[in-house]
Amino acid sequence: MNELNGMNKKILNYSLGIAAIACIVSFILFKDWKVVLGLLAGLAIALLGYRMIIAMTLSLRPDEKSGQKQGSLGYVVRYLFYICTFVLLVVLGIPVLALLVGFLCHKAAILLYVVLNREVDDND
Repeated sequence: MNELNGMNKKILNYSLGIAAIACIVSFILFKDWKVVLGLLAGLAIALLGYRMIIAMTLSLRPDEKSGQKQGSLGYVVRYLFYICTFVLLVVLGIPVLALLVGFLCHKAAILLYVVLNREVDDND
């Protein structure tokens, strides 16, 4: 569990760093606070979804049928959460592209974590 917490903390830090850079660049380019707010909202949505994934996987039941049903339900709930929050924010005037870029900041952080922390297999 300690290893999982360490990984999550690094991914969170990478996400915040990438999003900070994206916010600065977007504000310089667009000079619009709605774009910055969209980036931050997209990142928050992605981080909450990530937490939902972690909570679901840690609570999966060991039997296959029950675990599969629980996993499918978690998947549907998470995507309904994404849809509802994105629609609400777009209705409030937040640019959808900014939301998507903010969402992708977290995905980029996960990729960065994998690249920086992969172990090289010496058997090849």
